[in-house]
Amino acid sequence: MLYSGHFSFDEITPSGMERHGYFTCLVKAGTPELALQNFKQRIQIIKEDIKDPLFKYIQVVYVEDIIEIADSPEEAVVTRFQSSDGPFPKSRSCALPLSDTTDIKAYQWVPESDFSTDQKEANGEYQEAIPFLRF
Repeated sequence: MLYSGHFSFDEITPSGMERHGYFTCLVKAGTPELALQNFKQRIQIIKEDIKDPLFKYIQVVYVEDIIEIADSPEEAVVTRFQSSDGPFPKSRSCALPLSDTTDIKAYQWVPESDFSTDQKEANGEYQEAIPFLRF
């Protein structure tokens, strides 16, 4: 089975600023328990051995949910939804950080008709999201 584990975390920066975030992991395992064990080992390796900057100040990790995927769905399935109060907070986001596999690829959606180099900062990050759908 394929398992998707969604986690939240608390971190404290050197300046004492509290932050909260989320990350998701995928693993093939025989049972949810084995998937959870694999997730735990990977998170500990990232935190303690690799010492990646993304995980540097994480103090606590919580399991939000684990989704078992027995087969690839023919139609799209919403696997996670979260809504927060207030305006969109300052945050950072990246697809496939720390991935060492070529079997999984990340794609960014940028409509060609609306693409402008003015939307990019010098570091290549987009400042304003372009809507995918409007209702």
